[in-house]
Amino acid sequence: MLINKSDIHHRSISSLLLLTLLSPATLAGTADDPETIVVTGTRSPKALYASPVNVEIIEQATIERLSRGTLRQLLEVMPGVVVTRSRKDGYNIQLQGFSADRVLVLMDGQPLISPTGSAVDLDQISVNNIKQIEIVRGAASVLYGSSAMGGVINIITEAPKKGTVRVTLEANSYANNARDDDNWGQLYRLQATETLFDWQTSLNVQYIDDPGFDYDPDTVLQNGASNDKTFLHLDLSRDFSQLRFSSKSRWFSENKYKVLSSVPGQSSVLSYQSEVEQWQQDMRLAATNDWHISARALGHNETSGNSNGLRDTQIAMQELELQKVWMGDLEWIAGMTLHQDQLDQVNLASQIVEVDDASRQSAEGFVQVNASWQSFQMLLGSRVQYDSDFNWHQAWRGSVSYRIESGDHSWQWRAGAGQSYRVPNLKERYYIFDHSNLGYMIIGNNELVPETANNVSGGVKWLYRPNTDWQFSSDLNLHYTDADDFIITTADAVLSQQAGVDVFVYSNVEQAVIQGFDVALSAEHNVTKWQVNYSFLDAKDGNGQRLAERPRHLVKASVTYQHLPWDADIQFYVVASDEESPDSSYAGIYRDHAITANVQFKHQYSDHLSWQVGIENIFDQHQNTAKTQQGLFDARGIVSRQIVLSTQYQF
Repeated sequence: MLINKSDIHHRSISSLLLLTLLSPATLAGTADDPETIVVTGTRSPKALYASPVNVEIIEQATIERLSRGTLRQLLEVMPGVVVTRSRKDGYNIQLQGFSADRVLVLMDGQPLISPTGSAVDLDQISVNNIKQIEIVRGAASVLYGSSAMGGVINIITEAPKKGTVRVTLEANSYANNARDDDNWGQLYRLQATETLFDWQTSLNVQYIDDPGFDYDPDTVLQNGASNDKTFLHLDLSRDFSQLRFSSKSRWFSENKYKVLSSVPGQSSVLSYQSEVEQWQQDMRLAATNDWHISARALGHNETSGNSNGLRDTQIAMQELELQKVWMGDLEWIAGMTLHQDQLDQVNLASQIVEVDDASRQSAEGFVQVNASWQSFQMLLGSRVQYDSDFNWHQAWRGSVSYRIESGDHSWQWRAGAGQSYRVPNLKERYYIFDHSNLGYMIIGNNELVPETANNVSGGVKWLYRPNTDWQFSSDLNLHYTDADDFIITTADAVLSQQAGVDVFVYSNVEQAVIQGFDVALSAEHNVTKWQVNYSFLDAKDGNGQRLAERPRHLVKASVTYQHLPWDADIQFYVVASDEESPDSSYAGIYRDHAITANVQFKHQYSDHLSWQVGIENIFDQHQNTAKTQQGLFDARGIVSRQIVLSTQYQF
């Protein structure tokens, strides 16, 4: 394979990381504060330092600084999280080598925008009224079911202040890659809260207009899709004696367009188009720290594909969850989930029904016990699932933690072992993703079987506070997973020859081993914070071949400085990856590493008014499209430098 990779690259990354280590940020400055409460690791409120499961958080101050309307920007800075641009110009994640299909994204404990269990698009998740984001890396199938094989990301919202109205305006430009006919993007957001007849009400409306970007204005091809998104959230809640009722209504629409090529001999162009409309209704009845019943219904309608081969897809999902907590010397949690989803797909050009009312149902039950003895904690749980297509599955997991306080030092050891599983989702079994004009198709495979895995993990966290001015911390985590029947996409030679394009099919590989470690170092001094994180990953199938599109090395480093007299702060952060493996469709490797640098400044001008300015991808690092068109792999994303200016006013 052709590899264009110089020693200069390694020296530049090493120099940049050294400079970052000698300069300033921690993403979660309050992470070890005794008042920091998390729920994701155990499904019940726990002080962060007392959680037997390692939970990482993005605190509210960081969310407010980096938020750009959707979840993507927030997770890009989170240690160990790989954010990738999808083939449909959305954004997905990887966690400890597990792709987005195996990472469950929740909002207040319930799954988000993934009705078929497929990858969540981070750019379709609005960030409103977020208190913190909690991340549990590693297997969480016992607590959260099939889709949590690689971990859980839980977005925790908070009840907004009563009687407030907040308006946010943003303008952004792709600078030298801006399209000539549309230079500026906009974001408008309205947040309003009030109490009406004892009902707490909250309304959030957000509109995003993204004009897209173009590396070469002299060509027809548009690199970054233009799209507009509308989010509408309406929340209602009320306390009735010992009970609390809440309702959350969500509506989302997205229109996306990207020119792909011109049609020979014609004035028309071939384009990628996507129109999405989605609604979601949640209702919940709960007794505090005792029990809750929650119900969810979701509908997702999408017309997408190339302009000469559009497909209409209808997705529906319904879910009912019950959970009960027993407090005492031991904390017991038990619950059950009933789930159903459906998928239909029609080729609009041929009117052929490609997926006719495919559906699956599942019933799941779980139980967990948490025991505490002073500084020692133990967690043991099990989940049983019956799936309408794949029958019975069972998994267990146990975790222990031990905490020591010694003067200015504190240590916490954690270890866990258990099982995880995932049933193939409807998209992997039936969906057809046709990009024939770009030379490839991805089709589902109804012969898939469920994935299963055994995993172990361990880690130690150290915290040192020598005085009131300084704080140092380190966190080391190791993980190992041995998976059977791991689902990947592979090239099908027979179908490729018949179709005349590369055809990829979802298939099971007999075995996959995913192992690695994560290291985080941080320091704080008064108004300055430093953090650097390194992740190593070794992911291979049973034949020793690397699993595709997973970087072996990932580094994230940041520095934050607060200027108290101005009530302002500035954050600079770098994301670097190296030795990313391509899939089998590439003829060689042009570049298997990537690095981006970003800066964000925020100023609280008054109690009511604040403003921000930032630059994403300062050095405009992106794919070399000339090389990728030659069949060479470039690990850099289809991204662009972007300049952002926003202001917020609260009445």
